[in-house]
Amino acid sequence: MQLIMEFLNSSFFTVYIFNMKKFLCICVICLATISCRKNNEDTIEGPSLNDLYGPFIILDSLNLGEEVNFEAGENVTFDMELSKRTNWEIELTGSITGAKRSFTGSDRIISLKNANWKGGADQFPSFGMEKTYVTIRFPNEDTTTTIRDSITIKGLKKDQGTLITSFENGFLDHWDLFNQTTVNGSIICSDDSAAKGDCYYKWNGLVSWDWAIGSVQIKATESGFSLPANASTLFFNMGSKMVSNTGPNNCFIEFWFDEDDNEDGVFDESTEDRFIYQYWYESDGWNLISFKYGDLKYDSDGNIIKVKGNGLPEPSKLISINVFFLANKDSGIRSEAYADHIIFTENETYKP
Repeated sequence: MQLIMEFLNSSFFTVYIFNMKKFLCICVICLATISCRKNNEDTIEGPSLNDLYGPFIILDSLNLGEEVNFEAGENVTFDMELSKRTNWEIELTGSITGAKRSFTGSDRIISLKNANWKGGADQFPSFGMEKTYVTIRFPNEDTTTTIRDSITIKGLKKDQGTLITSFENGFLDHWDLFNQTTVNGSIICSDDSAAKGDCYYKWNGLVSWDWAIGSVQIKATESGFSLPANASTLFFNMGSKMVSNTGPNNCFIEFWFDEDDNEDGVFDESTEDRFIYQYWYESDGWNLISFKYGDLKYDSDGNIIKVKGNGLPEPSKLISINVFFLANKDSGIRSEAYADHIIFTENETYKP
């Protein structure tokens, strides 16, 4: 018993106990570390200590080319590597059109997967042949300066769909128009105000006796508009900008879609389908009007509308699109609105 007590009080036993405690602490730390990590950073459960407290450094800087030709299939990627995960914002702005495109994320690697610019804008107006300014911000990194660069567009992206008109070829002979006597309705070009391209249609005038300001009727050629037959996957799209005499209840665009049900080349209002759609003011800027062509058979409450033909929206039989601008006659002010880039797309709305 005395020998046991002497051993417990010895320095050797004290060192032995200290080393065992140290070994157990190291094991606990290792197990905790292993349990919180996976094989790579994409599968870490929760934020890493580096993301929370590590220094922010741009490991691989942005290196854009001087120009890009989207028409030739080129894209722009913003390849950058950061020292940690953090919020980032990329904003592109057209120097002439004012078009905008943005990307956001928090990945440590910025690449083709999360920031690939194919030439489109977030909304109208679209980009033109212009210098585009690039701004990259890191909002959570207070000490980091904003990155600025630019790239010049030498070729525009190709639209996917059936373009009816962007008013670039002027007023065609087989079209019709209506304007009140105090209204000027015409195609305007080269003032940098179009939704896309160089030209757009504009109404401008004071009408105190009627809501109807003016309209442009876009008629198909003898071969028609060559639209796909499936109305349930076809979208109608147009850029609209209401400028003066505006407000939620003050102005709207109305569309007439006339179909040649008996396919004799002429629309008969008494026996064939005319589908009508109204788009009321949203904002003073360019807005994208977009809806499924097959939905024209329903009213705003979801009920089937009554028309003079077979009641089925059939895009392959469409022979005329009439675009009206209407505004409050009692406002006492001039009415002004623009229309641009009428295009049909399949399966999804148009991407400016």
